Amino acid sequence: MNADPMAGRWLSGTRKPQARARVIAFPHAGGTCGAYRQWQAWADPGLDVRAVRYPGRAGRFTEPPYTRCEPLARDIAACLQMVADLPLVLFGHSMGALVAFEVAVELERTYGIRPARLIVSGAPAPHLPSVTPGMRSDASDAELVAAMRAMGGSSEDVLAEPDLVGLLLPAMRADLAIGEAYRPRTRTRIAAPLTAMSGTDDGDATADAMQEWQAYTEGAFRRRSFSGAHFYLHDEQARQVFDCVREQACERPRSERIQ
Repeated sequence: MNADPMAGRWLSGTRKPQARARVIAFPHAGGTCGAYRQWQAWADPGLDVRAVRYPGRAGRFTEPPYTRCEPLARDIAACLQMVADLPLVLFGHSMGALVAFEVAVELERTYGIRPARLIVSGAPAPHLPSVTPGMRSDASDAELVAAMRAMGGSSEDVLAEPDLVGLLLPAMRADLAIGEAYRPRTRTRIAAPLTAMSGTDDGDATADAMQEWQAYTEGAFRRRSFSGAHFYLHDEQARQVFDCVREQACERPRSERIQ
């Protein structure tokens, strides 16, 4: 499959000619593709790490952000089916986990492409509520900033600068609306294997809530825990988390066309 301009619009990074697998990383609510810049630096020539570039933020500020999961997933899947010449491992954190799951559904149902693996991180299974105090699309600016500061994952330098907060909050509100409106399709199960990862101190994505993801795959299910809270993947064990993703990306020889 040849490169397409839409891939550059939706995905950060460039193709690696020696790559044997491709990780597609979905940022959290309010996040940008920069959240995975370190992963891209750590990846050896055999692994192509690409981060999804959501509209309404860095590089795409002039485009309105999506407020519903399904149309966002459809547009991302349309891009990914053009770069499925390598095994696709989808990794999504927090809100990004829901989007990654819906993209996996769309790839399988619409394009007949079974991802090599779906890895969901820091998000309860789709049928469970996700409740973090203050994290609501209709919260006041002050409430949202306080909630973001308490949860971590956002630079204090950014949160302390009103102009930067003004750029960040519209995308954050749109992403929170995605999570609030999202309802999984009835009895939806993907064929791809699924791994559920979380921090041991994440009060929302608890061990039980992550185990419930098992109901969403017909393939093998794995559960991994790391020390830390919601943004455990950016803490001291960030390299350990990346190595876990890399190992799972490289263990399956190819994505599969569903007959």
